[in-house]
Amino acid sequence: MKNIFQLLVVALINLSITTIHSQTDNGWTIMYYAAGSNSSKIDLLKDIKQMIKGKQSKGYEIITLIDRIEGYSNDSKTLSENFTDTKLFKIDDNSYQELSGREILPEFQKETSYEANMGDADLLKRFIKYCKTYYPAKHYMLIIRSHGDGWSMCQDNEAGKEDFLYSTELSDVLSADESVDILGLDVCSMAGLENFYEWRPNETSFSVDYILASAPISEALDYKSIFTRLQTNGKTSKQKNYFEEGKEKNLDPFSMTPDQFSKLLIEEIYDSQRWSSFGLFDNSKITNVKLKIDELARLLSEEQNSDIYAVIEQASGYYNEKKIEKEKQEIIFPYIDAYDFAEQISNHQELNEKTRTKAKEVCETIDQLVVYSYFGGKGPLPKKDNFEEGKNGVYLIAPQGNKVYTPSGDNFWEYAKAWYSPYDRKDNQAHGFYDWCSDGLDTKNGKMDNFYEYLDFLFTK
Repeated sequence: MKNIFQLLVVALINLSITTIHSQTDNGWTIMYYAAGSNSSKIDLLKDIKQMIKGKQSKGYEIITLIDRIEGYSNDSKTLSENFTDTKLFKIDDNSYQELSGREILPEFQKETSYEANMGDADLLKRFIKYCKTYYPAKHYMLIIRSHGDGWSMCQDNEAGKEDFLYSTELSDVLSADESVDILGLDVCSMAGLENFYEWRPNETSFSVDYILASAPISEALDYKSIFTRLQTNGKTSKQKNYFEEGKEKNLDPFSMTPDQFSKLLIEEIYDSQRWSSFGLFDNSKITNVKLKIDELARLLSEEQNSDIYAVIEQASGYYNEKKIEKEKQEIIFPYIDAYDFAEQISNHQELNEKTRTKAKEVCETIDQLVVYSYFGGKGPLPKKDNFEEGKNGVYLIAPQGNKVYTPSGDNFWEYAKAWYSPYDRKDNQAHGFYDWCSDGLDTKNGKMDNFYEYLDFLFTK
């Protein structure tokens, strides 16, 4: 009897320790990289205000590195002052505190001023390292908040030169140690296969398991609604779940998985900006997508060029600015819906049966990549009547390269190659080095090895 009593006491002690442990070890650290050295600054303080109101539960931390610039916003209340430099904060329930960057971010000290270059990938790398070191958790989410154009983000004009975070630069500078479970791209036009492939799951460089991104323009996420749903009380939201049956569910941040959290995020994105187009993507599928598209490229090289010109021209595009004439938009944003492109090829009766069959395989892999997607169809977006949710919503870089831009005499492909390339493009104020372009490429074998090489073949005379 005594032994049984002793065993019960030990079991209760262990249960108590486990309970305390589970209540103090955070499930998530959310890193909010807010690059406001541009007109996006007007919205960043609104985001922070929503976060402060929305965070009501333990189980996760919100850490932000926020940069501001003169003009656009004079908010001196949300973070106590109208600062125009860069600061580090921790967001809590109806409160916040400025942080010291310690030895990882030594330039950031309380009560001192420092103007950071948010377009510097090394700064992002050290910010992630800081968060993982001092706010460790089971899972990590990185939110990049600023402007984006498909190949660059986080424009910064204050550090003595104009700089950007290039999508390919992240994979070059960040390491596997900075990898995250979820990447939330709260910027425009970044939902591209080429970007996702840069951040594919791997063991040697920066990688991401789930991505939330928009192919066309978008607006700020509703952070108050998102964080309000992170609760330990197990209650169910009153909002109807658009993507699945039943009501939206709150999640316990101590135990929610990346799959669950990413689905909550797309639910709230849909609820707050139905006019736009957004998607949730399972990035573990991106390598297979590239494999199938490269296989399709080899078959397309045997088809009539005119047939493929027509498919690219007819495929649904994702433009950005409503005040720019169509020709310039087609040059600046050479993005076509990847699923729509492959589906048109699969249905093109003039093409070889092998080509059409391979295009169907491409559609199947894209369908696996896209967990959820939707298209609002309002605002400065291309009209698309046949958008299939869960299939469309991610683009492929494929310019109408045979077209010539009248003022310069150059074709559209030459404009795209200034930044979309397997080679160094720093001389063009870009980065280049797209893995999507270089992986599988062999310029000496006289064959079409990947989709980039096929486009160069298609549009170079």
